[in-house]
Amino acid sequence: MVTVSVLVRLMVIISYVLLYYVSCAEDPNKRILLSDPNYFNDQMTHLQAELQTLQATVQTQNVILQTQNGKISSLEQQLSNANQGYTGGSWYDHSGGAADTVCLPRDPVWGPYKDLPSIDYSSRIYGAEYSSPNSATPFGQHSNDEEVPCAVCRSTSFVSSVMIPARTTCYSGWTKAYSGSLAAGYYVHKAATQYVCVDENAQPLDGGANTNDDGVMLFAVRAQCGSLRCPPYEQNKYLSCVVCMK
Repeated sequence: MVTVSVLVRLMVIISYVLLYYVSCAEDPNKRILLSDPNYFNDQMTHLQAELQTLQATVQTQNVILQTQNGKISSLEQQLSNANQGYTGGSWYDHSGGAADTVCLPRDPVWGPYKDLPSIDYSSRIYGAEYSSPNSATPFGQHSNDEEVPCAVCRSTSFVSSVMIPARTTCYSGWTKAYSGSLAAGYYVHKAATQYVCVDENAQPLDGGANTNDDGVMLFAVRAQCGSLRCPPYEQNKYLSCVVCMK
């Protein structure tokens, strides 16, 4: 508001100067008497009206800005409340399952059709587990059959992100979010899966059961030479990954 006050004072001064020149330009022979109270009273009334209009405009813009800030704050709060969840997807051996992996919230809100009669004509979603022997795993010791958590992250400084396989560092101009190991479904299982980047400090789901419940099964990914150029890749070597932001 200090800036607005300074601008208003400056406009008043400029208006006096412009009024003087405009008056002289309209009638070069006209002389403004500094002692004429009516002239300056009229001009002050005009300037006060202009000032009130300007103040009303500024006030309206402030209300609009506050409303938008309120909406943004509300959205940020919603995002921060929904940033952790359960990794979900199709059963590993279902040939008709969805290919993508999703992050299911911990506080689902059911819709009106929750209790429809259960029939076989539906798709299905399951949780996810790390699947690798404890003797050789990029997901941490004793991670086999542990359930997989997930997180939805928001940045106030970046507008885009990309997962780059076979890298642990980002290219120039990008900022690293995290790096880890590339993972996907087992290659002979029927269900299609996505490649995902599992953090190098992979963690099991809090309170999860270390039982073989299957569902989405995440395996580390190895390079296969042939159509994949070797070098630079190497046969049967496990691939890393990095998530970069810009």
